Amino acid sequence: MPTLTASAWRNRWLVRGLWLAGIVAFCIAWPAIEYPTFDIEPQERAKAFAQLVLLHGAWLLWPLLAQSAIKAWRRARDRCRARATGAALLALACALLCYARFVEPNELVVRRTVIPAPVNLDIALVADVHVGIYTRPAKLRQLVKKLNALHVDLVVFAGDLAYNPPQNLAAALAPLRGLHRPMYAVLGNHDVELPGPPLARRIHQDLAGSDVHFIEHRVVDFPSFRLAGLYDWWSGRDDAAFLKALPHDKPLLVLMHQPHSLRALGGVDFALAMAGHTHGGQVDIPWLTDAVFRLTRDERYVDGYYATPRGKLFVTPGIGVTGMPLRFNCPPTVDVLELRRDAD
Repeated sequence: MPTLTASAWRNRWLVRGLWLAGIVAFCIAWPAIEYPTFDIEPQERAKAFAQLVLLHGAWLLWPLLAQSAIKAWRRARDRCRARATGAALLALACALLCYARFVEPNELVVRRTVIPAPVNLDIALVADVHVGIYTRPAKLRQLVKKLNALHVDLVVFAGDLAYNPPQNLAAALAPLRGLHRPMYAVLGNHDVELPGPPLARRIHQDLAGSDVHFIEHRVVDFPSFRLAGLYDWWSGRDDAAFLKALPHDKPLLVLMHQPHSLRALGGVDFALAMAGHTHGGQVDIPWLTDAVFRLTRDERYVDGYYATPRGKLFVTPGIGVTGMPLRFNCPPTVDVLELRRDAD
């Protein structure tokens, strides 16, 4: 191996110094500037700062991808197969992470599912926007534009509008005032401090007078069906007696945040329950994601339509992200549920 000249050593250390400066800028300085603009509980401040570091530090994946790809090509050219393979694997890992961080979370797809039901109805179901550190108001504008373009009978939101949101929550939620039709919504666990700052009252106030109508523990009558809303399961506030007392002259649809709320519906005659909360796992690996949910969260219903022993359930993978700012094989989704009498 040839000995490096003094100039080559200087160049190498210059490159390393630039990398270090980039790491400091993206992983420390940028998050530090943004951090005070969010509403974060004291006990979550360290976690929130770490999330900002992940969010912005991920930009360093792009130069690392380019560097690894160049090294793989050079080492393959020099017939250094082991080193070329290592560099290629690193480049592949960076490419997958770049896709999961920068590409898929910025998508917004529409998924249609036909569900047997005693009523013909098209429902747009969305959930888990999580406006805050990871999901910015631009995503909400994208969602509103998509919903306004759909031809559906009903729009419902299954909870978690925000999590560690901007200080100016009213401005962050303002895109929802552009909806062209009513949206019936329930709050999620992050909206009611489980975990997160107290947002429920602020959300209600900031969306007062808009077409977003919150229906927790309420029933809304429509000509051919009823829609009922539940509180978040972790809040422990639901008593299904108000649903059992309803007449059976119309099909009942139930909107809730967590699939676990299905446990509160024993003895309730409902046509379909709709939930979010799971994000579909965010990173969907066949079999493995479902197994992790069963083992770690006692959750059997993660994404899609289920004919459960309690009744029919649909779980949407939602729009935003929590934990890691990644989505893979699980893009942000607007679910259009096509309820049909003749679907059997």
